[in-house]
Amino acid sequence: MICAFILEKTACCGLNLSYGDAKVISLLNIDTLLTELKEMIETKADHPYLLMFLEKPSIDDDKLLLLMGLFNELEITDAERKKYIISTMLVQMALDTHETVTNTPIQPEEDGSQKIRQLMVLAGDYYSGLYYQLLSEVENIPLIRVLASAIKDINENKVLLYQKSLNEISGLLEAVKTIESSLVRKVSESFDKPIWSVLSADILLLKRLHIEKKRYLEGGQSIIFESFKKIAFPKKDQAGALSKEQAAHVLNKMDQCITSVQNSLRKTVEKLGAQNGSLIKRIDSILEYTAVTANSTVEEG
Repeated sequence: MICAFILEKTACCGLNLSYGDAKVISLLNIDTLLTELKEMIETKADHPYLLMFLEKPSIDDDKLLLLMGLFNELEITDAERKKYIISTMLVQMALDTHETVTNTPIQPEEDGSQKIRQLMVLAGDYYSGLYYQLLSEVENIPLIRVLASAIKDINENKVLLYQKSLNEISGLLEAVKTIESSLVRKVSESFDKPIWSVLSADILLLKRLHIEKKRYLEGGQSIIFESFKKIAFPKKDQAGALSKEQAAHVLNKMDQCITSVQNSLRKTVEKLGAQNGSLIKRIDSILEYTAVTANSTVEEG
């Protein structure tokens, strides 16, 4: 979470605190602000017909919090800040929706799954159009280009990941990092706020590696585990099952990467100012639940 986020409206609530020349919101109101922004995003993305058939799109709290922290440091109006945050999250929703289509198996047409897939594509395109509309309203064409560039990078790296074209762990990690954090990173870099670029890369890569490891352990399926497997055993039939020892070897490689990203994240956290106390607390929580255990058991994949 972010400890301080500039909001003009806090003046009327008596919640303003002094931090340099800026007005910052109190720690106690961070959750309220997060909820408000999520409601604004959901309202903007609302489409009654789509919601008749599709689940409400999820919003990644950590990506939203990173954007809040980034835009808190910029000297822009409250209206601009909200539009920038909402626009970027709408792009993320569009990407997530299209990703769901990619990962959803095609079922017989009579069960209506084909219509659902078509509506998912439509929903993703709808969210993309909304972000463009919002940024056009504040006449920020450069940010539109930044987000478009991030979308391009994300999609290119998704192709590399799903085609299993990556032959080195460093390349695999860079691809996953781009997929997970390119939006926040490119926006951060466009506003010359490099710490938020590094921070988002570490946090979001760490979370994705943890999720993929958990998916494999609980269900035996993980696209990123499969990529680690291909790199670790390039001559093995990739359709074949791993032995318990081989699976343990692949998981050990994933654990090494998780530990490395955790160490990088700890170093980055040290550069955060005291006004980001809640964010530091959130990162501590992420580091705790992604921690690699020494005596984990491995099921045969």
